[in-house]
Amino acid sequence: MDNTFKQRFENPPQKLAIRPIVHSWGSDPKSLLQAYRDYGFGGVVTNVPFTDGFTSNPENLAFLKNILSMLEKEDVDYWLYDEPGYPSGQAGGLTLEGHPEFCAKGFYMHRRIAYQPTHAHFLLDEESDKIVWAAKYPLYIPRLDDSFVVFEQMTPVPFTATEVSCDLGEKEVLFIFCVKDGYEGTHSTHNVCSFRKNINIMDKAAVRRFLDVAYEPIAAEMPTAYPHAGGVFTDEPSLHVEYGRDYETWPYALAPWVDGLFEAYEKMYGESILPYLPLLFEGGDEGIPVRVKFYDLVGALVAEAYSGQLNAWCVAHGSRFSGHYLLEESILQHVKQYGNYIKVISSAGYPGVDVLNCFPEIYEYTTGKYPQMAMRKNHADGMMTELCPFMQADEFAKHPVDNIIHTVNMLYMSGVRVPHSYFSPNLNSWKGGTLGESHEGYTDQEESRWLNNYVARLGVMLEGLSNNCGTFMYYGIENTQGYVKPLYCSNLFAVDDPTDVNTNALLNAVYENGNDLYMADADDLAEAARTLAETGVPTISGYPVHTVIVPRLTVMHQRAMDALKALQKAGVTVRFADAIPTVNAENGKPFEDTEELIALPLAEMPAFMDTRKTGKMQQHARGGVVLHSSFVRGNVAIEMMSNKSRTDAAVVCDAEGATLWNPMDGTVTPVSVGAEITVPATRAVFVCYPVNA
Repeated sequence: MDNTFKQRFENPPQKLAIRPIVHSWGSDPKSLLQAYRDYGFGGVVTNVPFTDGFTSNPENLAFLKNILSMLEKEDVDYWLYDEPGYPSGQAGGLTLEGHPEFCAKGFYMHRRIAYQPTHAHFLLDEESDKIVWAAKYPLYIPRLDDSFVVFEQMTPVPFTATEVSCDLGEKEVLFIFCVKDGYEGTHSTHNVCSFRKNINIMDKAAVRRFLDVAYEPIAAEMPTAYPHAGGVFTDEPSLHVEYGRDYETWPYALAPWVDGLFEAYEKMYGESILPYLPLLFEGGDEGIPVRVKFYDLVGALVAEAYSGQLNAWCVAHGSRFSGHYLLEESILQHVKQYGNYIKVISSAGYPGVDVLNCFPEIYEYTTGKYPQMAMRKNHADGMMTELCPFMQADEFAKHPVDNIIHTVNMLYMSGVRVPHSYFSPNLNSWKGGTLGESHEGYTDQEESRWLNNYVARLGVMLEGLSNNCGTFMYYGIENTQGYVKPLYCSNLFAVDDPTDVNTNALLNAVYENGNDLYMADADDLAEAARTLAETGVPTISGYPVHTVIVPRLTVMHQRAMDALKALQKAGVTVRFADAIPTVNAENGKPFEDTEELIALPLAEMPAFMDTRKTGKMQQHARGGVVLHSSFVRGNVAIEMMSNKSRTDAAVVCDAEGATLWNPMDGTVTPVSVGAEITVPATRAVFVCYPVNA
């Protein structure tokens, strides 16, 4: 890399630094902006004022227009935040005003069983909208303490919008399915902004209404607002059918609903879901195929209605759609909040991620690795993050700069290139406290400038680059989809979901052993098998595949299993942690002919992955946990090493012609073969060397 690049690394552009999220500009916006600039920040995220009608108030639009004019005059990058508070979609209540039909919806099940002939009568309660299906089934009772539904012998039962009456014969069961608002106990009521109802993100008309009241007024008032914005920031939209607190219990266990859902299922899969509707709420392994298909459908509908529609609007208006979603670290929540999170986020123009666990002891590697899948799939040149050091805030505050630096290191290794933040500076001392309003925070001006230069140097080094990595780890969302069922209380934190537990265990073991990786789903593996057949080289999103590892799963898509067999036969290394999946997600039947596949105990996976390392500086670190990602710029290899530990670590240089690029001070120094490279606690360094060395 030439002297111009070195000079840019030493004195990085301020635009690559952290950008504070500024919801309120106070009484002196110009001074507040200057304070942020003096503290080294790289831009802002801002919005229409939250109060007094949001975008329906001309004064609010005029205020934003003045702010954006100020930002453009001062050449300050900005992003637009699309909601007064969160979750996005409500537009401060404007979206649902006069349109209650656009509210988030869920459907629930009533069960009536008869062991002797009886008459059943059901009347819809006042909280619900309508009955959408009713049917009865015979019971198979092999012994007195068991009873099973015979789903293949469904008999539809006549119903109105509010009532069902029918005779039940001996050993029959009646199921009634009803729709209601997704609201009480959900993210609608368990957030820090409001108790408002939210829109149905599966409903294209509801999302179009959100565009009409939240986006269009800004575009009409300020035609350059979106073209000049770096992107649009959406904040935690979700289906609002999952309960948020385990200390609350509610009468309805909800599955996601939108009008036309049953018809959409039949169109997508060529079969009716109606006989098997009860299996969304109860039953055992026989329900795996219908649950997997149902939640994949939900993901497709959300991707089309919400992220896809909003991104298309942003592109048409000269911008791109980004932001972040809810509980992104958990596959269980990928299913419960979105059906299929990766489908949803892949339809955005620029993937984004929220980070609440902002220090090494609680940061989850899945935070960056899951959305990186979407970045890879749609060939984005990076992704956005929102830094929110809110979890265990007292612990975070003991070492705030160390903690935020470690978090940023992890995110940049996974593809983040645009950092937005609630990590607040202490602006009260700026120019002797002249801002007027109090702005307390973690860092003074000197610390803030140092931190922002550090982050900007990460941006200089990695701008436009993706991980140079041939190892892929399987993202087995179907294992969760196959077993998830609506609950009457919260399962918000997925410590007991086996897919999450097993995925985290394998990722932690391999990643902390110095092995970088991409996540890959069934579609990705199918792509690898296809490119193998067509070209002789298996690739995923253009990246060659040399190793695939799979966490312990029970359920797997047939196309993924077939692809793994083909890849292994062609010489790709395939290893399963602990066991081979046994259940075909498409039909619930056991897999056949898996004898040639190889499972290793989880404890042996790190040592095995040592044999797969192909880069430099990948030997074990001394004195700490050093995480590793490789990149290539032109003919130069770039090894990024980040120390998770709170003590310094050391790595031995094993590359000819290497230089150490230090983001802490911008220095570039030669490193000889065999020399020890210090990776300071919670910091990252780059070692660069010619690709052919």
